[in-house]
Amino acid sequence: MSRFNRRRFLYTAAGAAGSAAVLSALGRPAFAQNRRIRHFWWGNPDRDARTFRVIEIFNEAHPDIEVVGETLGFADYFTRLTTQIAGGNMADVIQMGYGVMFEYIQRGAILPLDEYSGGILDLSQFDESALQAGTVDGKLYALSIGANSHMAMYNTRLYEEAGITPGNGFDPYGWTYDDVKRIGVAVREATGVAGTDDNTADYQNFSDFVGQKGAELYTADGAYGVTQEIVEEYWSIWKDIRDAGATPPGPATAGLVGAEMSQWGIVTGQSATSYAWSNQLVGAQGLMQDALGAAMYPNTAEMIPGSVVQPSQFVCLSRDTVDAEAAVTYMNGFVNDPEMTEALGLERGIPSNAQVREALAPTLEGAAAVSVEFFNNIQGKTMPLPPPPPSGANEVEQTFERIAVGVLLDQVNISDAATDFLRQAEAILRRAG
Repeated sequence: MSRFNRRRFLYTAAGAAGSAAVLSALGRPAFAQNRRIRHFWWGNPDRDARTFRVIEIFNEAHPDIEVVGETLGFADYFTRLTTQIAGGNMADVIQMGYGVMFEYIQRGAILPLDEYSGGILDLSQFDESALQAGTVDGKLYALSIGANSHMAMYNTRLYEEAGITPGNGFDPYGWTYDDVKRIGVAVREATGVAGTDDNTADYQNFSDFVGQKGAELYTADGAYGVTQEIVEEYWSIWKDIRDAGATPPGPATAGLVGAEMSQWGIVTGQSATSYAWSNQLVGAQGLMQDALGAAMYPNTAEMIPGSVVQPSQFVCLSRDTVDAEAAVTYMNGFVNDPEMTEALGLERGIPSNAQVREALAPTLEGAAAVSVEFFNNIQGKTMPLPPPPPSGANEVEQTFERIAVGVLLDQVNISDAATDFLRQAEAILRRAG
């Protein structure tokens, strides 16, 4: 049986066993297995195959270290991790998400990495935004293995028909809400298609706008940090854009709140610009023929940036590691080694190492290449990443969307809607806290 087939056989058999799939290096001499560490992640068939390939590459290059991979689906991952924490037998390297990482740091389940930086851990090419996202109370706890940013996706054909191209009345990395209105109207007049989606009920855009106004969506003590004036200004901006004719009519937008990708305005041809996470560009492009371009979320008139960079996942060093230096050596390869990062590709998001992105660029085509170019161009131009949201945040978002639909349908005036939303948001957070 060939190495590939044997690996595939073991991976498939382990997955069929109904527990965490486990795989170590194949074809390794017995005497080389003196430093054995484990890597645990949540995955899917594509991610698992890529990660097991990375482990194989690392093991072949480091005969003194053996990495063993363990994977579960997302639904079961944190349940298993909780059991391992209680039993004191976590894997050496564990995968984390931004929204939950702080909880595990507070529980002492994750160790800081600062003592290894500049030695076996090379962070010289890491984006500052990624380092900040993995830093808590001045200590680096996590390495980003894939980053995301809020993105405005636009139909290049429709923009070009309106005479709008980057550098010609359009700065994808420096446009404002006024530009959104101006370009949206121009696209509609030239093509008959609304130039932009209406983000009145888009909590993602609203949360960024709150940061643009110098406020915090959620305060350190879990309260809502948004003022009446901010809510009113946000909804008034989009009403102005809508009233100018740059967006679809309010009722049409109201019917698409929370819609899946196949129903987005840019995909169906209802609008020329939609707003989402950057990792969704490839999926959206796959649903349409016209080429998509990428821009940041709009800036304010004062040029306060409207996008953030958020790591989708991290690798972290667990409290239960049996060999921290071996584990950090593996983590360093996971984010820096050209062969390992090529095997990972963009499946977990855009790499946070600038040299890795440069090396991957020639292998990418279409929307994947646009995503990496976009990510390179926004470095140093985004807002700081806010802390993860507290309990109750999902209900607050749903409440925002519901009340914003009333604004879109002209069922309530903006001032009254803002008052109602803030009253409900504060009550939700008090109850959740």
